[in-house]
Amino acid sequence: MISKLALFGPICLLVSCLGTPVSAAAADMAELLQDLRSNDPEKVELAIETITDLGPSAAKAVPELTKFLTSKDANTRAHAAHALGKIGKAALPAASALAKLITDEKPMVRYAALDALDEIEPGPDMVVPLMIAALGDQNPAVIREALHALADRGPSIVPAMIEALKDDRTEYWALLVLQTIGPDAKEAVPAVIGVLNEPDEPWQRMEAAITLGKIGPASASAVPELVQLLADPEKGVSHAAVYALAMIGPDAKPAAKQIRTHLDTEDPFQWVAGSWALAKIYPDNKTIQKTTARFLAVMLTDENQQVRRAAAQALLDLKPGPAIMLPALENALKDADLPVVEDALTAIAGLGQEALPVLIHALQHDRVRMQSAYLIQQLGPKAAPAVSALIEAYQNEERADVRRELLFTLGHIGPAAQEATDIAIEGCSSDDEGVCYASMYVLGQLGPQAIGAKDSLKPHLDDDDRYHAATAAWALAMIDPEDPDLVSKGVPLFVEALDSENANVRREAAVALGKLGQPAESALPSLKKATSDKNPEAAKAAEAAIKMIQGG
Repeated sequence: MISKLALFGPICLLVSCLGTPVSAAAADMAELLQDLRSNDPEKVELAIETITDLGPSAAKAVPELTKFLTSKDANTRAHAAHALGKIGKAALPAASALAKLITDEKPMVRYAALDALDEIEPGPDMVVPLMIAALGDQNPAVIREALHALADRGPSIVPAMIEALKDDRTEYWALLVLQTIGPDAKEAVPAVIGVLNEPDEPWQRMEAAITLGKIGPASASAVPELVQLLADPEKGVSHAAVYALAMIGPDAKPAAKQIRTHLDTEDPFQWVAGSWALAKIYPDNKTIQKTTARFLAVMLTDENQQVRRAAAQALLDLKPGPAIMLPALENALKDADLPVVEDALTAIAGLGQEALPVLIHALQHDRVRMQSAYLIQQLGPKAAPAVSALIEAYQNEERADVRRELLFTLGHIGPAAQEATDIAIEGCSSDDEGVCYASMYVLGQLGPQAIGAKDSLKPHLDDDDRYHAATAAWALAMIDPEDPDLVSKGVPLFVEALDSENANVRREAAVALGKLGQPAESALPSLKKATSDKNPEAAKAAEAAIKMIQGG
């Protein structure tokens, strides 16, 4: 598994937005409004696009944009709705006009209107009925937007979803929303049980069972109906019933006999699901737990890929301990199916720090080295015992993408990975850009312990590639914030980043400036402005940086 830049640490976030053009915030609003009122379609289109980029600061454009919601051109209606959504709460006066677009003939307009209303937040009395009505739309994108908007409202939406279960057009989608809400949707259990009894709707029965499982122990009253579904002719329905009973837990003990009968089949998938369910229902029975875990470990080598994956996921959930999981890994590593091996490793990694010896061992296998490094990475500083193995794996590895993952893992471990200093210094001159950046990241995470890397990093400050130069500047700031080159070359980069649209970038720019202390005094005006950042963490970092620069 290849980590995304956002997972690789603050420097990747910091430099990701450097070099972007000046924000459109400087645009002349009066001129934009004049363009909106013109009869030139091109000027109108460009003005709407610019206003969209401006977001909340373009509140004065709301009246003019609202007029375009009745345009004969569908693209214009959609773009105007999108722009109003970006303006946010200040576009509340346009809410009623947007609501009328929910029945627009064009799907893109309906989608844009829903999205805008979700951003503007005119209140549940208006939005919720519109979103529920949109669940009956024929366009998947519109339905998806409505689902997300409803699910984002959390438990408060449950009563409305109970009503939606009464309508054939919205029943299925209401179940999906309730699944997202999970245990907090317990109020809906009686209504969901009613869906279980729909004889001609297997998909609804299946989703209803899954919903009860997502709600969990509060669905105990559904056990009798779920037991009946174990004999459902539709396998998907019976499997969903097993899942629901397992998630209900000990209160599902009345179903144990039927689940054991359910195991009397030639379907190995049912063996896995049923065994897992019994272990969930009897969490304190050590015999059942041990027997189930060993059985699931054996099933990791089943000839059926679906069965192997189900066994891996079941083990991940039960977390039986290394005594059973270590042999399971060895069996899985012999499997020719890479996805199954990865599933097994993920299941083992679920044990936390206990899994570290297994993951270190897996680094020796070429086919799962990257996956193992990624999983070790999630342990952070707790993975310090893996440093030597990671370095050895790096030295034996020729694939650049795997080398990058190994380096980022060492970086996540932090100062305890000091042993990696030499390979990181060497990596800074790699022909592979990713390896070079990852090496700088490692050195920065090592901090002052990597003081010997300064001479290797400083030449990169003059690189024509701003991303490259900023990465080196960040690493040097973490290693030796008193280096004079950072004042003239690093401060301008970090100040620029304080205006990034990315909150993480703004936060880490402030952190870097704070590291520099008093020599970064020229950044104080920008940092003071950043103390009003809408992101609490970024604002807090700016405040801390000011104190560090002023010697407070």
